[in-house]
This record gives sequence, C-alpha cells and structure tokens, in this order.
Amino acid sequence: MAVQSRLILVTGAQAAGKTTIARAMARRLDRAVHIDGDVIHGFVAAGEVPFDLPPPPGAMEQLYLRYRGSLAVAREYLAAGFDAIVSDNMFGQQLTDVVDLAAALTERVHVIVLDPSESTIEEREAGRDKVGYSDSITPAMLIAAVRQETPRLGLWHDSSGESVDETARSLLDNLGAARVVTANDT
Repeated sequence: MAVQSRLILVTGAQAAGKTTIARAMARRLDRAVHIDGDVIHGFVAAGEVPFDLPPPPGAMEQLYLRYRGSLAVAREYLAAGFDAIVSDNMFGQQLTDVVDLAAALTERVHVIVLDPSESTIEEREAGRDKVGYSDSITPAMLIAAVRQETPRLGLWHDSSGESVDETARSLLDNLGAARVVTANDT
C-alpha cells in the first residue's frame, strides 16, 4: 500500500521564517512542493484590499480566497503523490478554519507554528526585502496575537538561534508531533 501524501501547514508571525523554512523542508523530502501564500496573494493584479487592523471591507474575503487557492494547488499535488507544504499567515480562528478546509483534502494534516523570539523576528524583518509590519501591526502585537489567540494545534517551534537547515531538519524529524486530528480521523 502506498503511503499517502502529507499536507503541512506552516504559520507564524511575519518574519518568523515561514517561507524560508517551508521551502527548506520541501527540498529535504523525496517528492514535495512548497506553496507560498504570498505568491497566491500576488495573483491579484487589480482590486487588492490591503490587510490592516481592523481589517477593511473585503480584506477577510481575500484572505480566505488566498487560503482556498493555496489548498487548491496543494490538492493537485497531493493527488499526484507529492507532499504539499503551505506557508501563510494563519492565526487564531483562521488556523482552525484552514485545518478544516485541509481535512477535506487529506487525513494527514500537519500544523507547524514557528514561534521565535521577538528580537529574532525584528532582526529577520530588518534583513528582508519586504515589509511585514506597520504602525498598526507591530512585531510585539502580532506575536502576542499568535501566542494568545491561536489554538495550540500541531507543533510549535522556537527557531531562535537556529540555522534554516537546523530548523528544517528538526521539524521534519518531529513531524509526527505536528499531526492534527481532523474529522476524517474519527
């Protein structure tokens, strides 16, 4: 019997390393794809509603469209026998909603929440070519929201002080701890 492909959801605050770590994890597997929520979001050529707090009208709809788009791509690769790693901003109730959507694709859903220190996030943000924070959304605010409002699903990992390779290897070695129970498991 063939092993069923896995769907791995990677989240964390902006600059936590979601994209970098998800890509590094995918490269360490035999057959895997990395689906970056930022890339899916980049498909919007006109009519983008920038996300802010509180979310302006249309922002949440576009966020969920982005999630469903990422999972639609994942579905195709899962069906072809690839592991699919989706990296995106999934916090609070949104993470639960995405897990519920993912459970319709596969019973092998894993959640990884990257949770480095605030100083690590600030350092990484300073070295990026994109801006993840603003006056209305600061690293401290987002970290607090992730830690206080996001359900403790899957594997939470503090990657502070680790190299990309160390984090990717550790997460893959402990992937069993990232598995979440879905309605398909009962």
